Amino acid sequence: MWYLSCFLLLLDSSIAQNEIDSLKNELAKNDPDTNRVWVYRDLAYYYMEKDLDTSLFYSEKGVSLARRLGFNAGIIWNQYQQALAFEFKNQFDEALAVYSEAIRLALSTRDTISLAKLKNAIGAAYYFHSQFDKSLQQYHEALDISSSIGYYEGMGHALNNLGIIFKQRRNFQKALDAYQRSLEIKTHQADTAGMINSYYNIGLLHSYTNAFESSLNAFSAAEHLSEHIHKKERGLAAIQIGKGVALYHLNKYDEAEKHLQAGIPYLGKDLIAEKAAAKAYLGMLKIRTGNNGSSGMADLQEAWNMVENSDRLELKKQIIKELATAYEWLDQPQKAVESWKIFTGISDSINNEQKQWAFEEMQARFDAIEKDKLIRLQARELEKAKASSKNNSLYGMFSAAFIFLTGGLYWYRKKKTLPGPPETETFPHPPASSGQFNPMKVNGSLLSPLTKREMEIIQLVEKGHTNQEIARNLFVSENTVKTHLKNIFSKTDAHNRTDLVHKIRNR
Repeated sequence: MWYLSCFLLLLDSSIAQNEIDSLKNELAKNDPDTNRVWVYRDLAYYYMEKDLDTSLFYSEKGVSLARRLGFNAGIIWNQYQQALAFEFKNQFDEALAVYSEAIRLALSTRDTISLAKLKNAIGAAYYFHSQFDKSLQQYHEALDISSSIGYYEGMGHALNNLGIIFKQRRNFQKALDAYQRSLEIKTHQADTAGMINSYYNIGLLHSYTNAFESSLNAFSAAEHLSEHIHKKERGLAAIQIGKGVALYHLNKYDEAEKHLQAGIPYLGKDLIAEKAAAKAYLGMLKIRTGNNGSSGMADLQEAWNMVENSDRLELKKQIIKELATAYEWLDQPQKAVESWKIFTGISDSINNEQKQWAFEEMQARFDAIEKDKLIRLQARELEKAKASSKNNSLYGMFSAAFIFLTGGLYWYRKKKTLPGPPETETFPHPPASSGQFNPMKVNGSLLSPLTKREMEIIQLVEKGHTNQEIARNLFVSENTVKTHLKNIFSKTDAHNRTDLVHKIRNR
C-alpha cells in the first residue's frame, strides 16, 4: 500500500542510524523498567529497514521484559513489531501467530485502541498476501471498533485501507466514498500525513476512471501538504508521477514531462507500478513530440515488461493502450493490432472479475442475512427451552408441596383457591410503548437486527434530520447514509422515513 511505501521512503537511513545510536546509549543507562520496554520496541522499529533479524531480537527482548513486569501494553506493541518483522521476512504464518497473541491480550485487558490498531495491521498482512476477503473482514472490524469508541485515527486508517481494496476490485464508487470519508476524518484531526495519503489515493482513483482534472487537483493538494515533510523529494516521487500522468491526459505535455522526469530519480524498488507508468508516458511524450521515436518505444516496451506478468490490470490496460497508440503513430499496423488485442483481453478480464466480485458480494450479503436469521431462530428456540425447563421445575415443586400438605391442610386448601398452573412465559412483559424508539424492543422483533450505526441513524431520522445533517453528524458521506437507510427500510419493512418512525415506535 502507498501509505506503507511512503513510510519507508520518509524514514531516512541517516536519521534511523542516529536514533539507533541514541536508543542504545539510553539502553545502557536504564534500569529494567517499563521505559526500557519502549526502548526495545523503538530499536525494533528502526532496525526494520536495516536488519530484520536484529529487529526480531529487540522486539523479543521487549516482550520478555514486559511479561516479567506485567506490562501489557509493552507486550502488545513489541509483539506488533515482531509480527511486522516476520511479515517483511515473508514468514506469514509466524506473523499471524504473533498478531493473534497480541489480539488475545488486547481483548482480555479491554485495550480497545490497541485492538483496533491490530485489526488494521492484520488486514494489511492479509492484503499483501492477496487474501482480500479476510482483509476486508479485518478492516471492517477495525472500523467498527474504532467508531464505537470515537477513535478517529483508527477509523481513518481502516477507511483508507478499505478504499484500497475496493479500488483493487474496481468498485470505484465505494473506494471514493471510503477515501473521502477518511479525508474528512484526517482533516478534522489535522493529520497531515493521513491527508496526503487520502489525497494521493483519491488522485489515483480519479486517474483510473479517466477523471484527470479531478485527479490533478487531488495530487496537487497532496503535493502542497507534502512540502513541509522531511525528505520531500523522495516522499513526493509517487505524487509527481501521478500529476505527470494527469497532465499528459489533459494534453499539457511540457508540464507532464517536467513532473514525470522529476519523480523518476526518487522512485524506490517498491514503487514499480509508479515507475512503469512514468516510463510509459515519457515514452509516449517522446513519440508525440517527435523527439526520439525509437527511444520512446524502448521506454514503452520497458514499462510493459515491468507490468506484463503482474495482476495490476488497470495499469496494464493503460500501458498497453499507449503502446498500441504508439505503434499507430509510428505506422506499424501489425504490432498495433496485436497490442489492441491484448488491450481487449485485459478489458474482458476486468469485466469478468467485476462480475465475479459483484456476485461474491451479493452472495456474502445473502449468507450473512441467512446466518443472522438462523442465529435469531436458534436464540428464540433456546429461550423457549429455558422457559419450558423452568416451568417444569416449578411444576415439580408445586406437586411435591401439594402431596406433602394434602393431609393436614386439606380443608384449608378446599376453602382457598389453589394457585393456577405456572405461566408459560416466565419473563416480565415489557412496558407499553411510550412512543419513543426502544432499540432492544425493536431488535427483539426483527429477524435481522439493527446495527449500532443503523440505530444511531434511526434516532437522527426520528429527530427530523436530513441525510446531509446525519452525514455531517456521523462523519460519513450522504451515500453511506442512503445505503444505511436502504438496509433499515429492508429490515423494518418501512416504505419511507415517516413509515419507519411509525413502525419503530409501535413495535
